[in-house]
Amino acid sequence: MKRTITVMSLLIILVCGIFAGRYAYDNIPVTYDGSNFNVVDLYNNPTVYDESNPDGVADIIVKENLEKTMAANNVAAVVFDFRGYDTLGESFILLTAIAGSFVILSRGHKKEEKGGEA
Repeated sequence: MKRTITVMSLLIILVCGIFAGRYAYDNIPVTYDGSNFNVVDLYNNPTVYDESNPDGVADIIVKENLEKTMAANNVAAVVFDFRGYDTLGESFILLTAIAGSFVILSRGHKKEEKGGEA
């Protein structure tokens, strides 16, 4: 019975994920398609890469980074200033998962010790 419920739950999550992905694909516009960008040319000669006209959020980050964040590095500004709460949430989830795993594994170890002594 438990296995059936688990399988059905996973199937429901999979179907909902498929529908959500299809909805996002159909209804969310593409902000940057990379059509004017050639990775091989950038790798071979990075000095010719034109960064004067980025689009979307990249435009804000490149042009207004220093005034808004006082960070010299754009990557650090995105991770710690623009996405600070998101990064904090991801760190909290990671620490919670580590603590939960530690608790589960330590309880199993204690049960084995008690069973071996009896």
